[in-house]
Amino acid sequence: MSRERLRLVPTTGALWAFLFVLLLGCEAETGSAVQPGPCKAAFLVGQTPITAREIHYRKKVEEAYGNCGMSDETALISLVNDALERETARMHNVVVTEQEINAFRKYVDENTKAPEILEKVKRVFGDDRASYEQIYLGPKIINRKLDSWYSRNTEIHKHERAAIEKVYSLAQSGKSLAEAAQAQGLDYSTTEYHKGHSSIPASLKGYRPRHSESPTDGIAAIVGRLSEGEIYRNIVEDDYGYQVMRLLQKNGTEHKLEAVTAKKRPFRKWFLEQAGQIDVRILDGELGKEVTAKYPSIWWVRECCQN
Repeated sequence: MSRERLRLVPTTGALWAFLFVLLLGCEAETGSAVQPGPCKAAFLVGQTPITAREIHYRKKVEEAYGNCGMSDETALISLVNDALERETARMHNVVVTEQEINAFRKYVDENTKAPEILEKVKRVFGDDRASYEQIYLGPKIINRKLDSWYSRNTEIHKHERAAIEKVYSLAQSGKSLAEAAQAQGLDYSTTEYHKGHSSIPASLKGYRPRHSESPTDGIAAIVGRLSEGEIYRNIVEDDYGYQVMRLLQKNGTEHKLEAVTAKKRPFRKWFLEQAGQIDVRILDGELGKEVTAKYPSIWWVRECCQN
């Protein structure tokens, strides 16, 4: 018995793709490279310092997108959030390589839907390539890599895997899926699938083969192999959980399936626990007070700025 992943993290093209919004508001001051602020650190997030220079760059990038008037506090919140994700990734040896940065830069240059905005963003950084990569390109790659690493980490999800494997074993020994699900404390459901329909049950939308353009391809691939009463031979895995499936009825293009689902632990809950281990230090007391006054409900603000 094996595990089958029918929906993976988006393919290379989708991984690099991100939308550029149209310029809506002000005329950004990006005709030439802007003068960055000083390099004195305002906050320190793990090993990542956040300086007035980074805050200045973030505000100017937002202006390039048409978002005028971002405050220092708001820019800092955004930078700290990026740094927490970077430091969490570093804790687990998930890093952005030079090859990935170069590939992403090339992809952005060749595929951007808003070249005029990209040009304004580049002018913000001028010759400061390192800041362009760290502030603008890097977070987009880290976000995808960390999420992908988490969803595939067998150690993190070992209890869910063990539970669904037990369900599979019980079902093979003659137990009904409903009984097996109850024994393991997992979710049991039935759903109807009509082959050829453009919409499919929400519980099955994630299960499609890699490179597939149609979200129904994965379901068709599964049910097409099954006879009534037959359990699909593999445990099906996606980014959010594991399933054992059985075909209950087949009537032409209409199929009724039953499934047991072991949901993976949500990424955000895990991330907040990991990020909570990272030391966030205030080095600019005045800015720290302003951040606390404006964003008192953000978890890391509560922990580092109000203590």
